[in-house]
Amino acid sequence: MIAATYYNGSTAQRHAVTLTLSSGVLKIRGEDIERNERLDDINIPGRLGNTPRMIYLSDGARCEVSDHAGFEALMAEAGIARSWVERLDAHWGHVFASLVIVVAFAVAGYLWGLPFLAEKAAFKVPDSVLVMLDDQFFKTFDGPVLHPSQLGKERREVLTSRIAHLNIPDGMEKPRRIEFRSAPMIGPNAFALPGGSVVVLDEIVALTHDDEEILAVLSHEMGHVAERHALRQMLQASVVGVAMAWYVGDISSLLAIAPTALLQTRYSRDFEWRADAFGARVLKQNNIAPTKLADILEKLQAAYLKKGTEKPAQECTTDSGKTESADHSNAKKANPHSDIKILDYFSTHPDTQARISAIRRQQ
Repeated sequence: MIAATYYNGSTAQRHAVTLTLSSGVLKIRGEDIERNERLDDINIPGRLGNTPRMIYLSDGARCEVSDHAGFEALMAEAGIARSWVERLDAHWGHVFASLVIVVAFAVAGYLWGLPFLAEKAAFKVPDSVLVMLDDQFFKTFDGPVLHPSQLGKERREVLTSRIAHLNIPDGMEKPRRIEFRSAPMIGPNAFALPGGSVVVLDEIVALTHDDEEILAVLSHEMGHVAERHALRQMLQASVVGVAMAWYVGDISSLLAIAPTALLQTRYSRDFEWRADAFGARVLKQNNIAPTKLADILEKLQAAYLKKGTEKPAQECTTDSGKTESADHSNAKKANPHSDIKILDYFSTHPDTQARISAIRRQQ
């Protein structure tokens, strides 16, 4: 017999009662209260810490039991064992182990599960959505950041034609379109967008000595396009927004967050190595020395070091070899636009010199 508090389900009045259990029947006794309830007809949730145990009766009434030991003994007499969740909850060691497992699953999901799902989803996105993503990018940045190209029309057509006629591995996607822009704020660069477009900046064209170096840079960007790296990174960075867009069926919300996601994401180290390898393979396939990619990376590195945007000992590079300062205060002194962090999305972690060495070994 154990003490309990009874509530009739209609009022908040408390009634002191006792509980006994016999032949699968719970007997509730108190002043003016006499109830016999079959265990099959009542609901007894599992224990939650040291909170009172609850017994819910079929008509909405309930009993609260604070005597945990007595209640468990009563249940044991009826052959009702504690659930495995209750047994785990009763030991701090089990609770801690469960927490570690949950955290481990969360970390694994972020590090491996999310990239895996992003890769699968990236190749399921309809072409019409890809076009809208790139259009939204240009609507957002044309004017404030990206300006009309100063290259002559004939020069742009020559470069576009040479890019379009590059042979690439079978089954791989070519860039959806090539866009030329000028962006002094960014400096020499070229980059792939989530929808498959590639942007070539005048500043990188001016830095090259011959068109093969430009083709080398674009071959690297083709690697990002072929494997949809930009889209995969954007999906990972905006997973909540993407999920909401899917749930409510409103693609405009995805388009709205795309530019912000582009500025906040970064290519992974693996993506950069893969794009470098892809670029070198394309160059070989077109009888162009892979060292052209290494050459332009060296020029880009030297250009940004000369501009004073980073300390040489603390460099990280963009997908086109752009270097950034690990010391943001010094970077701001050298470049007043650095606090805008335009196109941080194109930043990555592989050391430029390591990439250059790896490319030269493919000669």
